[in-house]
Amino acid sequence: MGSTILSYRKLESLIEKKTKQCPFFSLSSIGKSLEGRDIWCVTIQKPALSGTKIVQSRKSSLRSRKKIPIVITASIHGHEATGSTALLRFLNKIQKEGESMEWLDNLIVYCVICCNPDGYVHKTRYNAEGFDINRDFITQSQPETESIVNMIVKEKPAVVLDLHGYVWKKPSHIGLIEPCTPPHNPAYEYDLYLKYALPLAQCMESYLVAEKETFSSKRFKSIKGTYIPYRDGKGGWDDYSPYCCSMYSMLHGAIGITIESPSRSEDGTTWLLLALSAALTHISKHREELNNNQAAFFQRGIKNVHPTHSTGDFPQYYVLTEKNEHHSGLGKLTRHLRKNGIKLYSSTKDFTYEGHSFPAGTTIVPMNQARANVAYCFLTKGEDLSSGSERISEFCAWSLPLSWGVNCHPVFEKPDAGMKPFTLVEKDNKSEDTGSGAPVSVGILIDDGLFHKKAHSGLKLALQQMNIPFQELRAKDLALEKTLTSVNVLIYNGYEHLFYPPSNIRSIYRDFVLDSPAQQEACRNNLHDFVQKGGKVIGIGAGASKALTSILELCEAEVHSGGWNKNALLQIHYKNHAITKGYPAEDTGFVYRPAWFTNTGKMKVVALFKNDPDSLLAGYWPDYQQAQGKAAIIASLSGNVILFGLEICFRGHTSYLYRLLWNAIYS
Repeated sequence: MGSTILSYRKLESLIEKKTKQCPFFSLSSIGKSLEGRDIWCVTIQKPALSGTKIVQSRKSSLRSRKKIPIVITASIHGHEATGSTALLRFLNKIQKEGESMEWLDNLIVYCVICCNPDGYVHKTRYNAEGFDINRDFITQSQPETESIVNMIVKEKPAVVLDLHGYVWKKPSHIGLIEPCTPPHNPAYEYDLYLKYALPLAQCMESYLVAEKETFSSKRFKSIKGTYIPYRDGKGGWDDYSPYCCSMYSMLHGAIGITIESPSRSEDGTTWLLLALSAALTHISKHREELNNNQAAFFQRGIKNVHPTHSTGDFPQYYVLTEKNEHHSGLGKLTRHLRKNGIKLYSSTKDFTYEGHSFPAGTTIVPMNQARANVAYCFLTKGEDLSSGSERISEFCAWSLPLSWGVNCHPVFEKPDAGMKPFTLVEKDNKSEDTGSGAPVSVGILIDDGLFHKKAHSGLKLALQQMNIPFQELRAKDLALEKTLTSVNVLIYNGYEHLFYPPSNIRSIYRDFVLDSPAQQEACRNNLHDFVQKGGKVIGIGAGASKALTSILELCEAEVHSGGWNKNALLQIHYKNHAITKGYPAEDTGFVYRPAWFTNTGKMKVVALFKNDPDSLLAGYWPDYQQAQGKAAIIASLSGNVILFGLEICFRGHTSYLYRLLWNAIYS
């Protein structure tokens, strides 16, 4: 059965038309995409008895609000657009049957019908800058993410349903409805969450089975259930990292659930519509319990009492100070915390704690506040999960103080500091010395979505934030002699597979890679000529380092790498070198698919993984011992080839490490 996806212009037109036709709907823009498209939200609730004015309840306290807010999001991944179609049909159904829908008496529903309009238009998972928005809810580096975050912070939804596709785990159990497999993020109040998330998922499942004759295809009519990871899985679909919409909402006490349609067919759309109908009926029936559950979540924060957590997990305060005046992240972090609903204070006098002295004006985060779980998630160092039995699906080391360059001190008693409400004082980072040599012209290699990712997007963001102009090149361009004449620094942060000939890669990815072994040889020759004439090549991460060594043969160093889902924040030993200018000898690094180097006799070792198992601060890297004492950053003796085993530009997370890239470009 064919796709039911509408063009974006048609979708937008129908949204506007429907909201004008039905008194239950009001339409507003909650933000703009990178390409300037509105992110539309349809608010659904019954009008007041006296007319068509929408009843608002934002100012009500949680326990007193008569209608509880629900947020439904769709098309965060632009090519998973079945959710947008399902929400449009959901509006049709309300327009026709709204008077008889009892849940409308009890709920206010905010439908963000297309969270990623640029991705929807371009039929891609990403936004216009290549970012996966549903991996951006920790750093919130993209405007589309910010729009959804602002709504969650403002409306305090009791439930967030995030519509995706396409999952079909078993022949008879189609689609997927969370909650997730372990491990679970320690910042959640998981007992409160699971008490209502699992029954809600099971309710949707039961309704889908009961209404199976609604489907048209035999495969859908044979449904016996859906895949609920918490119940049916052992690992691989965890909610440890709150980088996704539903998982981020759980930090605000919401019952956040991702719902994955089985397919983009007509039946896939119907499946989502049935699941939504069941969910809203169930939520309405249990509205008081859900309301009280979220109120209990916030009360745990206000009282700083977290009964399912170990004593000492949650401090009484966090104290934040500047780590490095040359590239401070303190202002960025305080703005981020406030945007996420965290209350901050400043000390009114000097104080000390455990041997540390802090001046008046120091930033203090009290942990007896409603959104303490958000603060804890963002500010805690994290955990070393390497010895755990659970499978980690992806990224799990994100401490913002470590990643952004801020000293963060957990304080377990009230400091003698005096406190007043925080006022942001902007402090510019000191200007960088770009040297007195020839102007730098930077080119970056982009991968166009190899392996359904755009690994170069973090590099682009880092350069943009440092105001370094660049031009985009493709691997095939390097086979042409003229390509590199317009740049004198070339940077790659992506997969080694980009330089494979088509015979070495799966057919679905062949359009992204080189056309032939001859083209690979041309790239190799042109890069060698570029370096010999004084050009500089910088490789970031395992993939780029492997491409530049074993494939393009720019140096003889051997690159070793860990698994795809291994990632960690670590203490790195930085040697005294132009590339490490501004970093102390022992400082933070980050790896994702870790890489380390041997056979470095003809290279300069710039940084090392410490020969200490305790230097892994947080993350998942079970075989870290293989890299201990090995090179983490190397450079050729001429300085024209630089390889990073660290991921210094990862998804906008690692801004504290951006200076390493600056130094590598301008050193």
